[in-house]
Amino acid sequence: MQSKPELEVIVPEWNAPENIRAFFTLRSGGMSAGAYGDKDGFCGLNLGNHVGDNKYSVRGNRRIVTDMLGAEPKWLSQVHSSRVVRAEDNNTEEQADAEFTTAAGIPCVVMTADCVPVLLCDKKGTIVAAAHAGWKGLADGVLQTTVAAMRKEIGDEEEIIAWIGPHIRKDHFEVRVDVADYYRASAVKAAADDALESIGEGGWHLDLARFAKEALKQAGVTEVTDCERDTYSDPEHFYSYRRDKVTGRHGAFICKR
Repeated sequence: MQSKPELEVIVPEWNAPENIRAFFTLRSGGMSAGAYGDKDGFCGLNLGNHVGDNKYSVRGNRRIVTDMLGAEPKWLSQVHSSRVVRAEDNNTEEQADAEFTTAAGIPCVVMTADCVPVLLCDKKGTIVAAAHAGWKGLADGVLQTTVAAMRKEIGDEEEIIAWIGPHIRKDHFEVRVDVADYYRASAVKAAADDALESIGEGGWHLDLARFAKEALKQAGVTEVTDCERDTYSDPEHFYSYRRDKVTGRHGAFICKR
């Protein structure tokens, strides 16, 4: 019997050890339709069960990814926080925005549709983590908290690397004064002015990737790979909440083999 081809995904091009598997799903290849479908409104791979999509379609989409991974991912109920949980302890879609594990065969996952997905591991392949860095969680320190949780498990000597996945890029992410001020008061406030570009009339473009890199650097992660893909400007491949409002969610997955 001919084997079914694997789902088309983005695989990080980073310096991870061979026992680490990581990928980011695109918007096509599933069972969702309409706003949750692909660019033509069919066969969408929406993984979010909280965005108004048909629950049976979402269940089927999650099964496609689970079959590809060989294990059920530890789905989170994301709340734009800086809370991090151990994946093994997450049995009921825990309210958190990052998770980590040192166990093999337990996939960590975060879902995004413009927010920044960040995958992390150490160079020895001892620990993996996935973080959902929305604008608020990023400013509140979700990446620093995730790295701290990893360090607590493996110590300060091991080198941690990170991959920044597709998200809305600076030229399409306009924020107002409240968000700009929130970033200037954040734990990485020194990076805020570099990440913010004034466009006049009380508006700024916010460079989430630039801020994320500085947050990771502050946490001691110096090797960061940015895929440089923009969700907003590429409707063929990506969902985008800022572009479409009603839309699906991608998944960023990482696990130890």
